[in-house]
Amino acid sequence: MLRLASLALPLLAGCSFHSSATHWNGVVGQDGNPIFVKSTMNLAMNLLVVVPIIGRTTIDEMMDESTAVIAERGSNYVRVIETSNENYWYGFPPLTWIITPVITTVNVEYRPSKQEIAEAMAADANFANRMERLKQQEEAGWVPEGGRVEKGTTDASGSVPKR
Repeated sequence: MLRLASLALPLLAGCSFHSSATHWNGVVGQDGNPIFVKSTMNLAMNLLVVVPIIGRTTIDEMMDESTAVIAERGSNYVRVIETSNENYWYGFPPLTWIITPVITTVNVEYRPSKQEIAEAMAADANFANRMERLKQQEEAGWVPEGGRVEKGTTDASGSVPKR
């Protein structure tokens, strides 16, 4: 099992994961413009705890990674909110003293491009439409196959009564 884990760790190393917060209910940033928040997390591996062998873990490299994605979308004005760098040398000693997983995260606030704002607004409209359809279905008494039924809404046989 330990061999399998040690083989899988390098495959996961050197990866970047991006997520964005784009739904702010019309609230804007300090300068009156909409803002988005992007979180970038890099997974890397160090040799003997401190020597980087796979992945990018310095703050400079992380900012390069984060701003490259933002710049591709035509956005600008970046402000760093938070950075973190965690070296997991204590995970499974002595294995992690030799090959050490490192996770670095950068969270930035940025001013989105007009295209990104339009995409977020379209996603908000789609979400609102889905919620409205679900509300209508719930009011009509329709329960999806395998759907959740609220406590106390079943009859003595355990089935959902028809309305």
